[in-house]
Amino acid sequence: MNTLQSSASASGGSRLKALLGGNLLALTTAICWGFNEPANKIIIPEWLPAPGVALSRLFGAAIIVWIVSLFIKTEKIQKKDWKILWLSALMMLGFVYVFSLAFNTASPIDIAIILTFQPMLVVLIHAVFKHEKVAGLEWIGMIVAFGGAILAILGGGKIESGRMMGNIFAMVAAVSYACYLVLIEGPSHRYGTINLMRWIFLFSAILALPLIFTLPRHIAMLEHPEWWPVGALLFIILFPTVYCYIVTPIAIRMVGSEILSFYQYLVPVIAAVVSLLLKLDSFHWYQPVSFVIIVGGVVLANYAKVKQARTAAPQKG
Repeated sequence: MNTLQSSASASGGSRLKALLGGNLLALTTAICWGFNEPANKIIIPEWLPAPGVALSRLFGAAIIVWIVSLFIKTEKIQKKDWKILWLSALMMLGFVYVFSLAFNTASPIDIAIILTFQPMLVVLIHAVFKHEKVAGLEWIGMIVAFGGAILAILGGGKIESGRMMGNIFAMVAAVSYACYLVLIEGPSHRYGTINLMRWIFLFSAILALPLIFTLPRHIAMLEHPEWWPVGALLFIILFPTVYCYIVTPIAIRMVGSEILSFYQYLVPVIAAVVSLLLKLDSFHWYQPVSFVIIVGGVVLANYAKVKQARTAAPQKG
């Protein structure tokens, strides 16, 4: 009896430890991504042009992850998955590069809000290309969220051509990342995170090589290095790129994707607070409104999906 109680206690302790650890990982990734937008705005375009930031992220991440992979056991990649990894790397490059381009003219707060729409893009891609059934309420949620994204892109009706173009780049980046998530879904169940990311970052870095020829001859960060922009770039490479991509799958396994998604709603809030404190952006009425509309649409779509899953599940009795 005592043995059974000890076993149950140990099992409960393990679950609690996993729950606390998973929530901590989810929170830290949200914080890192929340600081990511202001950090990029500090650098682009004054200190380093967008292609330079994209190259730094991909090459820096590839080097770090490959070094880490030398100390762990990795699985052999199956022949059928190499094509998927190259396509995933292309989408990763698209996301990182276009995301960087957005900061030339867009507001970091706008970018963070628009990226909140990304989960709905994943659902849409699954529906269009994988012919997955989408409930009517889920479609309504997607339409509502899309309306919030459009409000953010158009700047609440006060259209500024440069700002709007940056916001469009942010939406394109969100589409690229959604495609990446759909492509990587299968391999993520067959290989460890480090093994998967080392190839994706390597292939992305190779595909990004032509961007070197788009760099200007004079780059402020190289000619007049200062700790503030250099520190911001190192943060972008180490945390929003390497750390978040590695620990997100771990957090999902520990607490589930639904809890993780709730933490992601903190990202635009953190980005807004940091951007305003550092005077990198100004507050506009449409930003909280579009954020609430997008989150409302996402929550509605998630509710529809959960309701559909419960209805389809076999009843006990």
